[in-house]
Amino acid sequence: MVGFLVESLALGVISCATVLLLTPSIMTKLKRKGIVGVDLHKAHTPEVPSAGGLAILIGYSASFTLAGFLNVDSKTMLLVYLVGVLACLLGLIDDILSLNKKTLIIASLIIGTPFLTYHKGSTFITLTPFGPQDIGLLFWPIALTGVAFLSNSVNIYAGFNGLEAGLGLITSTSLGICASLYGSTESALILFTLSGSLLAFLKFNIYPAKIFIGNSGTYLIGAVIASAIIVGTIKTVGLIACIPYIANSLLRILGGLKWTVGNLTSDGKVVSNEVTALWSVFMYKKPVSERTLVSRCWLIQLVFGGLAILYALIATYNGWSI
Repeated sequence: MVGFLVESLALGVISCATVLLLTPSIMTKLKRKGIVGVDLHKAHTPEVPSAGGLAILIGYSASFTLAGFLNVDSKTMLLVYLVGVLACLLGLIDDILSLNKKTLIIASLIIGTPFLTYHKGSTFITLTPFGPQDIGLLFWPIALTGVAFLSNSVNIYAGFNGLEAGLGLITSTSLGICASLYGSTESALILFTLSGSLLAFLKFNIYPAKIFIGNSGTYLIGAVIASAIIVGTIKTVGLIACIPYIANSLLRILGGLKWTVGNLTSDGKVVSNEVTALWSVFMYKKPVSERTLVSRCWLIQLVFGGLAILYALIATYNGWSI
């Protein structure tokens, strides 16, 4: 157990250090190439380098490369790495070309296609209307759809400085702990690697953001977390930890998936006149600062991450599936 904790910490530190070192250079190059976004929640609407997911991918890649020295299932690691790269690539294409929503959602089904051939993870599902079931080969198309769903869910729970990276950090860390408790070594290593990258990225992305995570980053986060849940067989805790993402997706769908990030008031606060996303609940007809809004979203995610860990502790003690 001690050796595993050292390995997890080492991969997290490597990904963190890589992102810390390379992000400033990536920011400069993105701005020079005109790959920027407008920060709508600042009075002077500054242009900020976007596609920050590239920095996260590089940190993620550095740790995955060195994981080859560890006693892990290389097929599982390769599978998740491929899914992460496909997700980041799709997001980067959208960052540059601005694909329409329909095209992007359909294209996101490509992200999870490696699951159709690699078949890593259990086909057993605990939460079904008929009780626990082994659904066999039917599981893999469902896995593909699940990766696409969470990738899109992370992508549409966005729009504020530090929101996406902070939510991803909390979710990946809490699920990494759950995977560790369950003994899902590869899943835990993957999640802690992602945590390290996101922790470093937050240094540049937290309010006031110097770089945006972009769709390259949001798709990467969602795809890696979904993949780690599947290969680690931690579906129940994965569902618990991702409830805020699911709730936000439902609100966005009910709101017609229209793009909105609220409005900026004269005193620099943000407000929304309708509830079309989870974050809008915290500023519905009541202006709040962007920092406060993001902190409240993080807190909600922390609660559900904590509930996932609590369930994992109880489940492992009683010998349940998590």
